[in-house]
Amino acid sequence: MIFDLNGVVGLLYFLISIVFVVIMYLEVIKKGMPVKRWIVLAGLLGPVAWCLFNLHYRRALLRCNGRQACIWLP
Repeated sequence: MIFDLNGVVGLLYFLISIVFVVIMYLEVIKKGMPVKRWIVLAGLLGPVAWCLFNLHYRRALLRCNGRQACIWLP
């Protein structure tokens, strides 16, 4: 029995990317960020896009409100 490791890794990466596309779509809609950009990045980068999205959202929030503002995020 020949086991193709590259095919399994590629399939696993594809499935993880699909899951992150759905998760990122819901999160982007919830936070009001541009949808197309983050969906494409989630499809290409997978879990790395989640970290980039949170960093981008936090920096945009600080830019809008300032560093000394009291921000309540439940």
